[in-house]
Amino acid sequence: MKKYDLAVIGAGSGGLVAAMTANRRGLKVAMIEKNKIGGECTHAGCVPSKTFISSARLFHAMKKAERLGLPASNPDSRLDFGRVMEHVNDVVQSIYEYEKPPVFQDQGIDVYIHDAGAAFINPTEIKIGEEVIFTKNTIIASGSSPRMAPHSGGQMPDVLTNNNFWDLRELPESIVFLGGGVISVELGQSLARFGSEVSIIEQYPRILQVTDEKVGELVSEVLGREGVKIYTNTKVIDCLALDNGKVRLFLDQNGERKEMVVDRIFAALGRVPNIAGLELENAGVAYNEFAIKTNEYLQTTANNIYAIGDVASPAKFTHMASYQAEIALENILSGNHVLNDLSIVPWAIFMEPEIGHVGLNEAQARKKYDQVNTFQVETNSIDRFKTESETEGFLKIVMDEEDRILGADAIGKHAGEWIQFFTLAIKLKLPIQDLGNLIFIYPTFSEIIKKAISRYLRTKENQ
Repeated sequence: MKKYDLAVIGAGSGGLVAAMTANRRGLKVAMIEKNKIGGECTHAGCVPSKTFISSARLFHAMKKAERLGLPASNPDSRLDFGRVMEHVNDVVQSIYEYEKPPVFQDQGIDVYIHDAGAAFINPTEIKIGEEVIFTKNTIIASGSSPRMAPHSGGQMPDVLTNNNFWDLRELPESIVFLGGGVISVELGQSLARFGSEVSIIEQYPRILQVTDEKVGELVSEVLGREGVKIYTNTKVIDCLALDNGKVRLFLDQNGERKEMVVDRIFAALGRVPNIAGLELENAGVAYNEFAIKTNEYLQTTANNIYAIGDVASPAKFTHMASYQAEIALENILSGNHVLNDLSIVPWAIFMEPEIGHVGLNEAQARKKYDQVNTFQVETNSIDRFKTESETEGFLKIVMDEEDRILGADAIGKHAGEWIQFFTLAIKLKLPIQDLGNLIFIYPTFSEIIKKAISRYLRTKENQ
């Protein structure tokens, strides 16, 4: 039986960081994966989706050539969707080339790839296929999977998810996204730009519940202009596969029953933790249908086992899994002393215009603080947005009564990039004046931060 200091279950972003960092720090490491190294981010999430979005963005921009003083372009008649998807696959494979097993084996990490995955025999023994290994400690980074669409009786419809969407080579004539979250708005907008008839069905009063309300309103407006139909306060009751390959949806919108027939449906109804087959009970690891249970140090109910990323965290982002991998490893090596701090979690949504967020939004801040100050600046007042002819959006800064920055919401060109200034400011507890006193390069998108702060401070002087 091979013996290890650390076993890492799952070789996605969190697992890779945990395994490589542990190896660099002198631990004997086993990395266990059911499918391909790289996990969801490389093969079904961040990498393919952002490549796909990039192609759709350029395709959409080509249609606006005349507005920019360029010769008219009509790319619709020349669209080959299959080539778009092959390009996406090429980019994925170019990244995966540096994530194949030999890359890590050459570093001294033992890599186990088996479709059965890992199964705990007890807290220190793990079965992989027919082999059993011993490990002093384990980090579970097995990720999550899409929650499937409701279905009762008859043939199960062919449901798309972010896992199998990338196998498409023909553009769906019509497609419905079940759920109004991030995946739906990102891929939905892109498919609409390529020519699909796109609908989004959301059970709540608005899509993108995670965003600031005004950001969500602007998103709905933008998508509506681009032909995306949005059905809010609507629940999917059932899905039925038809003989012609289409899908009939049975809906409940504000108590009224409706039906819809489309070519394809895409399930974006949230995520479920990948815990099937792990035999967590054998290791004494507690869990529920939403996540593996951990304490503030990412330690499970088994003292020598930690869990990170989608399988344990409500913040299901690639960068959070990587962040948590370092926390879990440090706590294994040096005893629990590093907290899993989720108070400052930056994230972005890569539709167009892009969305960026960090800290508390206005609604969250008003629930927590007696007095909240906010200030908003429109992107159309900043020169760089004008030069790019991308003037739709705004930046909203959320502060307490002493003008300490609590959070920021942004929507506009490259918002995910310039929102990061606020991540640093909140983390270091910088006074708003210090952030405003920075020299920002002109003309840049991030100059909106200086403009917003200087204008806010002037309004206070004039009060």
